[in-house]
Amino acid sequence: MVVNAVIVREVKVRDITFKFKFFLCMLLTPFFSFASGTWSAKSAQMQCGSALVKVSAECQVNKKKSTENICRNYYLEIKKGMKNKEFPLPYIPRSQKALLEKQGYSFNNVVRPGDWAPSTMKCYDNENIVIGYHLGLDEEESVKGSLLSYIDAPFIDLSGGFITGNKLSELRSREMKNPYNNTNIDFISNR
Repeated sequence: MVVNAVIVREVKVRDITFKFKFFLCMLLTPFFSFASGTWSAKSAQMQCGSALVKVSAECQVNKKKSTENICRNYYLEIKKGMKNKEFPLPYIPRSQKALLEKQGYSFNNVVRPGDWAPSTMKCYDNENIVIGYHLGLDEEESVKGSLLSYIDAPFIDLSGGFITGNKLSELRSREMKNPYNNTNIDFISNR
């Protein structure tokens, strides 16, 4: 009889220990799954003449598709000597932004696959920058005001001014002939 009581007691203790571990696991699971959704810093940089050009963002893995990221707080930073200039991306003229919004595109702080996302940057003549964007869709070339580097993405000087006129035409022509040799800033793709 004493032997049976010890066995029953041992089974009850094991059962309580298992229930406690199970309960603890269920309690902590949301915290661990939250940790996997944290934002991590991403950045890429290139030298353009005397300036260091950097694009940065915070990204996390897309819960719907693990080969893609969702990013927020995109910034372009131009460091030239002791001067630093910072611009939120997309850094585009208001008229171009309005044209794209009129076609149904929106620009939010959080960038998801299918949004205009920065993908490349390139330096011309040690004094001009172009940042190319992509949607990840086939339509991006036919969009009026497209932000592809060889279509209508703005060229920017190292002071942050938009290039216009003949200089813009000449730079765009060069980019159309050679849209390669870029610095990759595609933080959305997670491969």
